[in-house]
Amino acid sequence: MMGGASSSREDPGRSILEGQLVSAAARAKDALAQLREREQQLRTALAWTTTLEAEMAELRLRPEAAEVARWRQEAEAAARWQ
Repeated sequence: MMGGASSSREDPGRSILEGQLVSAAARAKDALAQLREREQQLRTALAWTTTLEAEMAELRLRPEAAEVARWRQEAEAAARWQ
């Protein structure tokens, strides 16, 4: 029979394509794992940055709060002199 290939015979073109597909799937799986790892690194960095920003804001407020407390003391002292 001319047109019917034996089922035991493998098509070389199909074998190459299957190999390429398996290779592409492995690369995609590796890329996804790297992406997830990078995402976790970025989330950690964002949390650290947020913490540092909060600490910086708090440090900026401390002198202002101390200054306000000093002004209150001065105002109270001035009120007592009057």
